[in-house]
Amino acid sequence: MYPITDEMHIYRIIYTILAVFTLQAAHAQGVLRATVLDKDTREPIIGATIHDAVKGKPIAVTDAEGCFTIPNNDDTKQIRITYIGYKILTTAPVRNGRYLLEAEISRLGEVVVTAQESRGLTSASTIGKHAMEHLQPSSFADLLELLPGGRAETPSLSTPNVIHIREAASGGSQYMTSSLGTQFMVDGAPISTNANMQYVSGAWDSESTYRDFTNAGVDMRSLSTDDIEKVEIVRGIASVEYGDLTSGLVKIERKKGGADLHVRLKADMSSKLFYLSKGLEWKPQHLSLNLSADYLDAKADPRNTLENYKRITFSARLHKQWLRDNYDLSLSTNADYTGSFDNDKVDPDLNYNVEDSYKSQYNRMVWMGDLTLKSKRDSWLKSAGLMCSAAYEYDDIKRRRLIQLQRTTVAATNHEEGEADALLLPWKYMANHEVEGKPLNIYAKLSARLQIPTTRLSNALLLGIDWNMDKNYGRGQVFDPERPLYPGISTRERPLYDIPANHRLSLFAEETLKWPTAIGTFEATGGIRVTEMLNLPAEYAMHGKKYLDPRINAGYTFPKFSFLGKPTFIRLAGGIGQHTKMPTMEQLFPDKLYIDFIQLNYYHENPDYRRVNLMTYIRNPRNLELQAARNLKWEMSADINIGGNRLSITYFREKMTSGFRSQTHYESFSYKEYDASTIDGLTLTAPPALSDMTYTLRDELVGYSNYTNGSETDKQGIEYTLETVRLPKILTRLTINGAWLHTHYRNSILETYRPSMVVGDRSLQYVGLYQDADGTMSESFNTNFTFDTDVPRLRLGFSLSAQFLWYTMSQRDRISNTPDQYIAPDGTIHDWLAGDENDTYLQWLIRTNSETLYELTRVPMSMNLNLKVTKKLFADRLQIAMFCNKIWDYTPDYERKGYTFRRHVTPYFGLEMNVKI
Repeated sequence: MYPITDEMHIYRIIYTILAVFTLQAAHAQGVLRATVLDKDTREPIIGATIHDAVKGKPIAVTDAEGCFTIPNNDDTKQIRITYIGYKILTTAPVRNGRYLLEAEISRLGEVVVTAQESRGLTSASTIGKHAMEHLQPSSFADLLELLPGGRAETPSLSTPNVIHIREAASGGSQYMTSSLGTQFMVDGAPISTNANMQYVSGAWDSESTYRDFTNAGVDMRSLSTDDIEKVEIVRGIASVEYGDLTSGLVKIERKKGGADLHVRLKADMSSKLFYLSKGLEWKPQHLSLNLSADYLDAKADPRNTLENYKRITFSARLHKQWLRDNYDLSLSTNADYTGSFDNDKVDPDLNYNVEDSYKSQYNRMVWMGDLTLKSKRDSWLKSAGLMCSAAYEYDDIKRRRLIQLQRTTVAATNHEEGEADALLLPWKYMANHEVEGKPLNIYAKLSARLQIPTTRLSNALLLGIDWNMDKNYGRGQVFDPERPLYPGISTRERPLYDIPANHRLSLFAEETLKWPTAIGTFEATGGIRVTEMLNLPAEYAMHGKKYLDPRINAGYTFPKFSFLGKPTFIRLAGGIGQHTKMPTMEQLFPDKLYIDFIQLNYYHENPDYRRVNLMTYIRNPRNLELQAARNLKWEMSADINIGGNRLSITYFREKMTSGFRSQTHYESFSYKEYDASTIDGLTLTAPPALSDMTYTLRDELVGYSNYTNGSETDKQGIEYTLETVRLPKILTRLTINGAWLHTHYRNSILETYRPSMVVGDRSLQYVGLYQDADGTMSESFNTNFTFDTDVPRLRLGFSLSAQFLWYTMSQRDRISNTPDQYIAPDGTIHDWLAGDENDTYLQWLIRTNSETLYELTRVPMSMNLNLKVTKKLFADRLQIAMFCNKIWDYTPDYERKGYTFRRHVTPYFGLEMNVKI
């Protein structure tokens, strides 16, 4: 945490800087302006040095847009443009010129079918269109195979797919802050799940629980990949422009322009996909419109048509540019719809003609507008942008099943605290439960990029402010309390529209420097982001609190030299940064808890004489001390390029001690236990009166959950990628990537344990508190060898990937068997004393964990071989592609504790056709 003594101090500083730079954004008169671009990619080159070719002195440095200016009164006749990794260009200065620098190792026309490591300062992977077409994905989850540490996985589209970055293994539901804290951005607009409260209250059956991804982030099944032009997945320290994240950033950029009609048909072992898109472009008007739709139908088992997942998407994207002498103005506006549908139904023929079904629908409608101004003047203001987006969802879950009770069960309907009569549920009934959510997210961002003109240093100052609002207008849990879906579970209806909206306001400032010198190039990006959650009630600890996220990345590129006769470049980089994720609506405002105690359950043959009496307590499980989750990241990397053969290696460390988790809290409650043995059922003319019965006052220790910051996630690892040049004789390129990942999950607060033990005639009313909280270490090491061959003459491309998982291992942290403290039946906490182990009740709090619980579990090497082939026909208008993952595998048996473990792998294959007209 970084507390601020004066709440408005940071705001004044940033507003003052923005005002000063904006007021001084008047352009200098009489300048020559030109742009330096990469010859292959046409992307701007930032930090290229412009020299007077005759005098040899530097006269300008390109800015963040690759532009430079020279005063008209300068007598320079020839300029020399230099940048590490590119050939020197000597030419005459031309007003509004475009200078194309040729890379020392050019890859013009190269077809890349793997993820490429970013050339920026932080560790990130870029996945281009060719790589996605070759991979043949059905959803965004398939793309994660291309990341260091990733492997091809058999699609599982019947349950939500959430992202895990830099994790050796998933830590389970108590460690979902990593996936929740991965921010997805589509064309610059965030996908927010902070208002997602789609869970079936009290659910215990797999149909409902397996599909619950509340507080787990984005379900990647809902993200279609066909419209995507490029994806950048930032694993390291993200720019301060992006917030509300802890683990990573996914930036999705969709196609703009073009005039093709594109049709894609795909079928694999569990799904069918259809995609249609049309581009319309009016080049003289600098206007384009892209329309697209896709449909996915997937089944967990092709033989079972009653359990399926479907996705429907529609998209319309308009892009317009106005090119003027002094500025360029661009406007992008998108309208999108995504429908995601889960269905699971038990075959009535196998279920005695009784319906048992689960239906879930997710409908998301998004509008986004992005207005960007780029100045061509020699002013301090280089660009400014305004981004707005609004996303509205209609989410609905319907669960229906037959309930057949084995004993009398109470229907709790009381909404007030205190004593009240209740009803008995019928022995058999049909239960219906609905969950309706209507999340709304509104996002707005205003930013400006400034530059101080210099001749030796490229610099850019990014200033901005963004605001995010989440609100849910749904009805929430909707059911008949007299016919509950889960009998015996004390739950009540609660409209979600009563929950206050979440507002987040952030300010950010970031400076980027590039300093080319004779002994190399120094680069640095550093900034700070300030975030405050607004509209919180004053009793919350987060009320009025500002979170500061300082982040910095720096790198140094050595001058070019020759190694083995090939041009060689080496860059060393490192960074450190704080990342913050705010709690979701469900974590801040959970459902109230209704704790019902049966005081009397009198059954009579005559229904009019029956009586059930309850004592109801209402507790609000809000944790007013809940804080934002904070993750401190740092990393070091080396990037070596020898004649186009590039090796990138990164060591990283992440430590998050305040992740969100559900923790059990215990409290003692009192209720009456009426003695019904004195009731004479033969003389009753009405339900028995409570005043006529004696009772015993009971204390019951009850546990209920609330959210805390008790999840600690410690990540470290080494990621590596080696890309070779394509060998001319065999037209093949080798890519080797992988990762060693070590992840430690632990509960950082006191652990509670209550044995399920009956002592006397009651369950044990004592709870142990243990200092050595539960935790698990997971580790993995993998390497993927991908040989991809491109034969332009045959319009044929294929790749063979051998994916080695050298080992995985896990070990549970040692936990204490003896508690440090315990909770007594009256709710008081006592220290554990010598001799307590002999107490009739307390002795059961001593756990008997054997040493085998803490043994290291290690799974040896396995290998899968994956094949992908693409063939283009009819002047590239038709493309046929197929893939077969795990076409061959090596998974030897292994022994542990005298047992032999056999492993089995099932191949997974598919075929697709792409038509472009």
